[in-house]
Amino acid sequence: MKRRQFLSAAIAAGGTALVAENLFAQVRAIERLHVAVNQYTLGTVYGRDNIDFWTRLDEIKNAGADGIEVMINSGVEVDNVGKRLAGSGLEMRSIYAGANLHDENAAEGEIARLLGIGEKVKSFGTKVMVFNPAGVQGKSDAELIRQSKNMDIVGTGLRKLGISLAFHYHTSELEFGAREFHHVLCGTNSENVSICFEQHWSYRACGNSQVAVFDHWKLYGERSTAVHLRQSVNNVWSETYGDGDIDNARLAAALKKLPKMPHIVLEQAPENGTPKTMTPAEVIRRSAEYVRKVFG
Repeated sequence: MKRRQFLSAAIAAGGTALVAENLFAQVRAIERLHVAVNQYTLGTVYGRDNIDFWTRLDEIKNAGADGIEVMINSGVEVDNVGKRLAGSGLEMRSIYAGANLHDENAAEGEIARLLGIGEKVKSFGTKVMVFNPAGVQGKSDAELIRQSKNMDIVGTGLRKLGISLAFHYHTSELEFGAREFHHVLCGTNSENVSICFEQHWSYRACGNSQVAVFDHWKLYGERSTAVHLRQSVNNVWSETYGDGDIDNARLAAALKKLPKMPHIVLEQAPENGTPKTMTPAEVIRRSAEYVRKVFG
């Protein structure tokens, strides 16, 4: 029985709103948490062994991944990815895209490109477009205002397709007092632009600060439609996602307070100093198991 059917039956039988709410919590508690893996993660983890991850989709699925967040730049790429994923059992609930929306000469074409991608991916069940603005250091006030205005336009168009535009960020958006980060979220309509909460970029880009992570969450966490999970140990990205520098239990508790759990995406990746002690499949398996245990 599906969740909605279960709750409807309970209410029809005389349940109160409080009973329905409790039943919903129970149903949610026993559901298996959907965990996707970002293409960057797969490319880097399999890349350590010079393996093309696209040749290991069955292995990725069997290791515990439910989907892949694919990097998409055009409608043609959507068709290619669709063919690759067909029959794998891996979903594409989110995609990752970037665009130059701050430049008045480029923005119109970029808006059309992003909306064209949205039209294509909706047939694959995609619900979130994780979007990173062009990473240009020191954008002017005029450029920041233009960028937020154009993100609202894209977000409005995608919302009509049933897709959320989720703002993704790296270091450049958190420089200069985080003016770009804040203006995107203060200068857009929350109905049109959500956030892909970046656990480790909030940490690293603010000087390895857990204070920053949870201040960002306090300010904007309720707008999250997606969360990218990455962890470090002594400020070096760990081989698998698990305990480390950032308090995962605290983040999980915050997520569970939201009316709906955001789309969860593993973005764990190796860097200089990251241990290499296990196969790519084992990295995925251990990371997914940990996420379901702590966040599920």
